[in-house]
Amino acid sequence: MLDASSAMISKRRTPAQVAIAFLQQHTSARYLFLLISWVAVWYLSGLVEYTEHASIWFPPAGLTFAIFLIKGWRAIPIIMVAAVIATLWTNTNYDLNLTYSEQIVGGLYFGVAHIIPYFAGSRFFRWLTQHNPLSLPHFIVGFLLVAGASSLVATFTVILALIEGGMMPSGALQDTWVPFWIGDMAGVIILAPLFVMALAKIYPKVKIKLADIENEYSYEPSASYKYKLLLSCLLIVLTMLLSWYNHSLNSTFAIFFLVIPQMWIACTEPARASFFSLGIGSLLIVSLVHVLGLIEFGLVYQYAINVIAACALFAIATPVMALDNDMLRLRLATDSLTQVASREHIIKRGKLELQRSQWDNSPLSMLVFDVDHFKEINDKFGHRAGDTALKELCVAAQKSLRPSDTLGRYGGDEFIVILPNTDQKIARQIGTRIMQQAANLALTFPCRLTISVGLAQMDTKESFDSLFERADKALYLAKQAGRNCINSSD
Repeated sequence: MLDASSAMISKRRTPAQVAIAFLQQHTSARYLFLLISWVAVWYLSGLVEYTEHASIWFPPAGLTFAIFLIKGWRAIPIIMVAAVIATLWTNTNYDLNLTYSEQIVGGLYFGVAHIIPYFAGSRFFRWLTQHNPLSLPHFIVGFLLVAGASSLVATFTVILALIEGGMMPSGALQDTWVPFWIGDMAGVIILAPLFVMALAKIYPKVKIKLADIENEYSYEPSASYKYKLLLSCLLIVLTMLLSWYNHSLNSTFAIFFLVIPQMWIACTEPARASFFSLGIGSLLIVSLVHVLGLIEFGLVYQYAINVIAACALFAIATPVMALDNDMLRLRLATDSLTQVASREHIIKRGKLELQRSQWDNSPLSMLVFDVDHFKEINDKFGHRAGDTALKELCVAAQKSLRPSDTLGRYGGDEFIVILPNTDQKIARQIGTRIMQQAANLALTFPCRLTISVGLAQMDTKESFDSLFERADKALYLAKQAGRNCINSSD
């Protein structure tokens, strides 16, 4: 019965889910999958070469970076075998007429030159992100810097290895290194995040920050996402058709307008949707360069892909930065103990309400109150009991206030209440209710809490400091009158 149920569940899975489950269970299958994937993306990159050994982008660089992030040194044999296979293919493709042994040696040269920079870069990036908690903007900056540096080092090591292996002429370095580097960097920046997210499916136990972005900053794409993606693709097609029609360098630069829809997607959609749109967009650019015969403008499209990708990656951090800023403003505006307005916020709010009331010629009152014999509570029951008393007092006081009123902690056990559109008579009633709420508190320690309240109503053209000084003086008079009472400045 159990076997039948398992079979039914298995039948419901999609082919992709079945394949992922198979790869998760078989180590040899995973290694073979990585090898075939690397050779496949290497072959695809060769279709859009616009100068010898330099493509518009080089997906194997991104895949190598992703594999080393996931597997570390265990993936070195896979990449080495793939590099040798690629070299054998290159010999046939370029008619190099190298002997078999020369091809093997050249493949080993290429493998070592390709592996060392990306292995070092990926492991450093993994160490950086796992041992140093980075914010998303810092994480993106780190990724871009590591991607750029790794691909730059790989450019020189690989070109020198190809020259040493007889697969490139000795003077090719000067003319080739820039397009080679930009293509490799595009492969890492754009495709490494996608490859990592894909590989994380078959290596679920490996925790990689680049893959976790999908989960940490993820939500479902909006209903309009497909239209944004369509708009982005349409813009690519139109700008590249313009370049094909005019066949001029100036027309080619129109591709940079693609940054607008990509930034729109990055700022409004989840991270995985942004990575996907970048991948689709760059793949479309690379394909159209080949189809429309725009190879002579390849360097422009290389730079465009990298610039747009970098802008989009930073834009992914924009919603997170906005949320962080909102949370920071909230923390600054809120007293950490009592969760009422902080000193800075209550003063700022008081000044604004004062200006508005003077402009509208409407009344405004201020209450200043503190806890009677608060020091004795701390001394007798401890500071934790005193903190509890302040928190309970603020909860009780809020029940006596209206939505337009603001309660804030001025310092210690002293609080301010701003009462817009409130004259002295109504303010006294509110202050009395707060006193009653305080007296009725059932605290966890044997103590009856009482407060003293000072009251002042705003005079014409009075400043906040002057109003507070009068209310604070009224509080002092309430203390002098025996405490547990309310006193006005008049």
